Amino acid sequence: MAKKRRRGGFNPALAILVALALAGAGFGLGWHFGVQSMRYKGDILLVNEQNQLPATYVPEGLVNLYQNRHSFRLASSDIYLTRETYEAAERMFHAAEEENVNGFIITSGYRSYERQGEVYAESEPGKAQRPGASEHQTGLAFDVTTETSNGFESTPQYAWLSQHAHEYGFIQRYPANKADETGISYEPWHYRYVGVEAAKRMHDTGMTLEAFLKKYR
Repeated sequence: MAKKRRRGGFNPALAILVALALAGAGFGLGWHFGVQSMRYKGDILLVNEQNQLPATYVPEGLVNLYQNRHSFRLASSDIYLTRETYEAAERMFHAAEEENVNGFIITSGYRSYERQGEVYAESEPGKAQRPGASEHQTGLAFDVTTETSNGFESTPQYAWLSQHAHEYGFIQRYPANKADETGISYEPWHYRYVGVEAAKRMHDTGMTLEAFLKKYR
């Protein structure tokens, strides 16, 4: 006579399913909180005094601009950006060149936490972000200028970027009269890659990155 199965007995199949579900949930939570710890808002990384990066943060896929084709000049041979940022910048500056607007010089890209600390120590108060609070650590931002004695904002190169940078996914990160939102005074030379959709929306609305993320994320 067959024995009756006891209610509440161990079910190996059910145990395996529960273990897999818990493992999946743990992975999902770990990914979620890991992203939050890097101050991502949606898929856009926000870095400022209130949202600082750890000293150990290094972006993936950094490329040396000197070793790649570029339609711009470089202030030095050791400037790096993430590949996506570099490729978008190359498309942008090539488009400017096609319209006879050239002479762009990228002066700075990725900076490590340690290097930003050196820049901060060497700069006058208010002229550089403290280490961890600088977008340069993301590899998504660069500073650009051209040969001029009147300030970059007075040049045809700046005028072209003001009209077209958003079409390639870039924003002027620290616009004039927005320091109350960004925490940084006007920097016409500092551009940040956020992707075409977000850049166009910010351009059309005149929003800073902080205001945009607060509204849409």
